[in-house]
Amino acid sequence: MSIHDEIVRELLETKSLAALICAIERGRELEFRCEGNLYFLSRHGPQQGVSLWSGSREQSFACMERLLEQAVLGGVPFRTAWKSAQIVTLF
Repeated sequence: MSIHDEIVRELLETKSLAALICAIERGRELEFRCEGNLYFLSRHGPQQGVSLWSGSREQSFACMERLLEQAVLGGVPFRTAWKSAQIVTLF
C-alpha cells in the first residue's frame, strides 16, 4: 500500500485532521455531510487557498490550518463539528 493510500484510508476510517490536511493540500477535494448540511472542501485560486462551500455560501481561508481554526459548520467550530461529519465522496 502506498503512503497516499494509507493517508486516504486514515481519513476515511478515522477522519484524522492530519490526513484531512494532507489530502486537501495535495489537491484532493472532499464532499461531506454534517448536521444535515452538505459541504464541499477544496483548494482554490492562484494563491492556493482553501474554500469550504455549503450550497452557494463560501468560507475561504489562506490554508488548511486557518480553516481548522476559523471555519464554522452550522454555527459550530469546524474541529468540533468534524467529529460528527460523514464523508460522502473524496475526489
